[in-house]
Amino acid sequence: MARINITPEQFAEKHARRLTGALEDMRRGVEAVTEAPGKRAAAKADKMRAGIVRSLDDGTWARRVGAVTLEEWKRSMLDKGLNRVAAGVEGSRDKVQAFATQLLAHEATLQDTVTKMPDLTLEDSVARMTAWVRGMAKFEFKR
Repeated sequence: MARINITPEQFAEKHARRLTGALEDMRRGVEAVTEAPGKRAAAKADKMRAGIVRSLDDGTWARRVGAVTLEEWKRSMLDKGLNRVAAGVEGSRDKVQAFATQLLAHEATLQDTVTKMPDLTLEDSVARMTAWVRGMAKFEFKR
């Protein structure tokens, strides 16, 4: 077997070059999918749960999330994450609007209910606050 003779810098450059060059293949692959990946994932909930529990129990999760330093996290967020926000926001505008349509209607109905409640005493205020919190907890976005 031939010895691998590549530096980490060369590896990273090759990875970026080839992945960028594969965008058309990735697009075709996405278009070829015939079953929603989320549905397949949902069918494997037990497997996911077992994997999560195993990684919590054996320390893998704590070790990996704890391995990222504050400076690494900041650098990644500032150099990569922030640059992706605008495209993500724009690409999700319709979903956000659909969510807001349902949420604001729910809040308006709840506000009508809470506004009609007594508001003279501290207990009245607590009851109104509790009604709001419980009412908001009942909100469920229907896709």
